Amino acid sequence: MTFDEAHRLIKKGDVVSLRHELDAGMIPDLSNQFSWTLLMLTAIEGGSAIAELLISRGADTNKTNDFGDTALSLAACGGHAQLVRLLLDHGASGECRPHGATLEGWMRVSSGLPDDRIRSVLDLISATRPAH
Repeated sequence: MTFDEAHRLIKKGDVVSLRHELDAGMIPDLSNQFSWTLLMLTAIEGGSAIAELLISRGADTNKTNDFGDTALSLAACGGHAQLVRLLLDHGASGECRPHGATLEGWMRVSSGLPDDRIRSVLDLISATRPAH
């Protein structure tokens, strides 16, 4: 299965077909020429069930694409709090620098979310960071 074919399954939310493709040997960290992974695409869509499947099959929650995005930064920018929680629970780091910016800065510029929603997602991420 190609990256684009897998992307179409993710956009449709087709967990069953994606599971079948993973069972047939598709790697969970399949990526395109810009280092976008299937988990990153899932994060944009907010698909927790697909994210759980990919993570259970070994998808790396901290991969970075050529633009500095991670699945967590993409889920955060989409305001997908449930998916942010899932990624954090599976080891995703809140220390990401999407497009060379802080996550908060990038969210404020690109997410289109209201300030209170940005703050709630950022609070969720900061609550999981270990104390220094």
